[in-house]
Amino acid sequence: MTFFDTGILVGVLLEKHPEHQACTAALGQFPEGFTNFHALAETFATLTGFYKVPTHVASEITLGLKERIEVKALAVADYETAIREARSRGIMGGGIYDSLHATFARRQGARRIITRNPSHFAHAAPDVEILTP
Repeated sequence: MTFFDTGILVGVLLEKHPEHQACTAALGQFPEGFTNFHALAETFATLTGFYKVPTHVASEITLGLKERIEVKALAVADYETAIREARSRGIMGGGIYDSLHATFARRQGARRIITRNPSHFAHAAPDVEILTP
């Protein structure tokens, strides 16, 4: 199983993104791929904030990802585990969000995480293969 991080989802949705083709190819390469609803919220935030995509367009294309990739819900235990493990994994600040994704991916049995920011996952998922597109 393969977890797809927010940066990959943004790259898939934005044709003008410099890594659009690579991100789209990665999504196609791992048909058993999945993500979580928190990643969809981050995708929407990135599209509307950084890329200035109009809200109505961003919401439509972000939610449209559910037709291309399985999207699962986080459990309360994922939050608790990520926060509990933060100190031992050296995670601070906004790194907790990638740690949350990694905790979720591990619980789901992911063998790999596809991300544009592999260093963000190195501490949080040392037992999972981290790949870039």
